[in-house]
Amino acid sequence: MSPSRKLRFIQLLPNSTTKGNFILKDLPGSGKRIDLLCRVLSACFDWAPVTWKRSHLEVIAVIQNMMSLIFKDPGDQMPLGEVAWAKLIQDVLEGKRVPFITRWNQGLEYVIDTVQAQEGKIWFLHEEGKPLKEIDTLNVSAQNSFMLGDHIGFDSKASRLIEKAGIQPVSLGKTSYLSSHCTAAVISEFERRIN
Repeated sequence: MSPSRKLRFIQLLPNSTTKGNFILKDLPGSGKRIDLLCRVLSACFDWAPVTWKRSHLEVIAVIQNMMSLIFKDPGDQMPLGEVAWAKLIQDVLEGKRVPFITRWNQGLEYVIDTVQAQEGKIWFLHEEGKPLKEIDTLNVSAQNSFMLGDHIGFDSKASRLIEKAGIQPVSLGKTSYLSSHCTAAVISEFERRIN
């Protein structure tokens, strides 16, 4: 795989906490759905990839449109399960350093501008979009980013930024899926196209 072949997931969490004071035994409640991010991270780096190199995967979590956490391949430090990921997120939110997580005090507009400046293509997942399997302009050898809403979808601010940036919707089907299942399905489709 070439170094430019990157598959990225941008998880929007407009209501999650930006503080590390959530309770690890109550991630949906005290973390204001930080559990969604933990599941996406587990899917992306642990159980979903079969042939796609983990070093070519990335997750960016945009929290309350004021902070972004960038997750890269943890390598041999792979957290196993939601609670292990949540503990690392907690550490970063409290100002501690984690080697494979970077924190930006920037929101979605900055993330979109940064990704597009790297000549990366951004798509957003939505049931009404064109089916991913039918997109023949998808270049799996380039950088591709897929934007995921939370359990509610995209808020009005995110929708405006998506429209302003000209980001196209793509669909995994007419059913609404969990973000983690969307992540796994996209990785699987990219693996299918490569193989």
